[in-house]
Amino acid sequence: MRILSFLALLGCLPSAAHASAVVIWPVDPVIKTGERATALWLENKGDKPVTLQVRTFAWSQPNGEDQLDGQDGVIASPPIATVAPGGRQLVRVIRRTSAAVPESCYRLLVDELPPPPVAGAGGPLQAALAVQMRYSIPLFTYAGADPLPRLDAHIGMSAAGHVLTIHNTGAMHARLTNLRLTANGHTVVVKEGLAGYVLPGATVVMPLPAGQSGQLTVGVNGTDQVLGAAI
Repeated sequence: MRILSFLALLGCLPSAAHASAVVIWPVDPVIKTGERATALWLENKGDKPVTLQVRTFAWSQPNGEDQLDGQDGVIASPPIATVAPGGRQLVRVIRRTSAAVPESCYRLLVDELPPPPVAGAGGPLQAALAVQMRYSIPLFTYAGADPLPRLDAHIGMSAAGHVLTIHNTGAMHARLTNLRLTANGHTVVVKEGLAGYVLPGATVVMPLPAGQSGQLTVGVNGTDQVLGAAI
């Protein structure tokens, strides 16, 4: 289980800064076939109460760009919660409708809401300086048999140089990690860690290093896959 921890800075000036550490887990929630809900935990590691809002959006990739749209097939309960210092809050992510496809893709946006303005002369200034922190968590729901991604990759040229184009013809997302270029026994890491997602039916384009060639390999949902050779 992966755990997310982030430091939220609510202030643009040192005198107005207030920090709160929030931990969210899991960062890869799923609602499996036959399940109606999954759990998302919010923990406050800071020394002040923090108010968090969880919203759910349908996630698609038209023209290779992430797009979030409103929907009501999946909801978060409660959608807003105030977590005391050292406390935890359980949020249930609930599937309300039956899926018509093997995998449905969503994003959970978790926002740290600014505290209410402080009364007095400093109130308006502090309200203006408050900055909302946000973390976007992928959520996948499943129906029927377990789907699989199926990637078609092509390496070509664009105005910006060599690019890798990946099209997912499968019914499951592809989570890409550790994109590498290997030639003559030497490996260059093009993108360390998370390199992105390719949703079912979507196509994404990634830039490649200039002046280098070799075999491209990337982790696809945890398993290495050779995509082809870059020239």
